[in-house]
Amino acid sequence: MSYYFRQKLLGDLASTIKGMLHFQKSVEVWMEEAGLAITDSQFKKLSKYVDLLKDKNEELNLTTITDSQEVWIKHILDSLMAAPLFKVEPGMKVMDIGTGGGLPGIPLAILFPSVEFTLVDSTQKKIDAVREFAHELNLKNVICIAERAEVLGHDSKHRDQYDLVLSRALAPLRILIELTVPLIHLYGNVIAYKGPEYISELSSSQNSITKLRAESPRVFQYSLPEDMGNRTLIQITKKRVTPDAYPRRDGVPNKRPL
Repeated sequence: MSYYFRQKLLGDLASTIKGMLHFQKSVEVWMEEAGLAITDSQFKKLSKYVDLLKDKNEELNLTTITDSQEVWIKHILDSLMAAPLFKVEPGMKVMDIGTGGGLPGIPLAILFPSVEFTLVDSTQKKIDAVREFAHELNLKNVICIAERAEVLGHDSKHRDQYDLVLSRALAPLRILIELTVPLIHLYGNVIAYKGPEYISELSSSQNSITKLRAESPRVFQYSLPEDMGNRTLIQITKKRVTPDAYPRRDGVPNKRPL
């Protein structure tokens, strides 16, 4: 290799490393502003997950967002925004319903290795991809299940078993309440990721809140960095036993919302 090309290669490598370090610093600043902190090891795993997600997206429709900065902000950081809302305890059980490409479950599993995450999606191909991600990332705290929430809600291995159930971009809130509340134990919580237009969803969810015997929702609003939009987290606590009739059989919650 000639001196010129060797120097050019070294210069390109130095520029790439400098860019990576600058980007890592930006991510750390975003995390700090959100009240989060990540280690170098966690940053590397999150970076690898972003690469895996983008590569697999060429085969499967896992996300419409492909720009790296947008993926970091709109997927990774947004997924982690629920973390300050719950107290992390070793061995706690969290379910991510409608995980798609592993969001928000995979980023949170990277951040909290002592927590058991069960990632659920009704599409087998998506779950196969997420299982592959978890293996590549060496996430021992992730379980992947291809099943409908209506089925899991009547399975004794899952009904009333979770400290926390998360859902991001799965269904309107009144449907989501029926699908998720049966899965949490008493004093467990559901956290739904929503956009800024959440008020109409809240107003239309009163009947499902009543029928599922859930507590009134609490709302937390935040803005993503780089002017990438406003978001909302809706937290629902379960303080009474869910009636056996819920969730209704497969497909009914979507076809005939409460």
